[in-house]
Amino acid sequence: MKSLNYLLLFILLSLTACKKDPTKNATLPPATQEGKNTIGFTLNDEVWVPYAKCSSFGDPCREVSARYGASGGAAPNGIDFGFERISNGKMSTLIISSTGIGTITTTGNKIDSVGIYYKSENSNGNNGNYTGTAQGSKLLITKIDIQNQIIAGEFEFVLTENNGSGNVIILKGGRFDFMFNACKCSN
Repeated sequence: MKSLNYLLLFILLSLTACKKDPTKNATLPPATQEGKNTIGFTLNDEVWVPYAKCSSFGDPCREVSARYGASGGAAPNGIDFGFERISNGKMSTLIISSTGIGTITTTGNKIDSVGIYYKSENSNGNNGNYTGTAQGSKLLITKIDIQNQIIAGEFEFVLTENNGSGNVIILKGGRFDFMFNACKCSN
């Protein structure tokens, strides 16, 4: 009986130890304009894509919350995007919002119409928290289709750390393609 318990314990530990991090070796989603509910960018030569598991009592939009317009909770003609990634047990977050700043009703560079916030996996207080849209930043809306409720675009954000250190990060090669009011988390 004792050896059977050890065998069961070994099998259980083996199964739980084999969990792979789905963000490891991630690739950027293609630059589409079809409402595929995708986003990705590179930071320090690593691809960042959102990943957060659903929980019974948690936020059903934990991984992706991409709202456009007043019907989705964003400001009229505005965006309110929030993305979360859990990687190796650590969380990082990207928020892109035009609330209180501007509106987005046409294609083109809308960097002056949004605020950007990025919380790194190693944030602590103001360390690892980045904001702003420094020179070189862009948010290019490539499609906004009110009838089919699709918003797509590309971005590159140059962000400054909030602690006054002057540290800068660059979110490169960013792309997104969402249906208005997209909401998801992983199973």
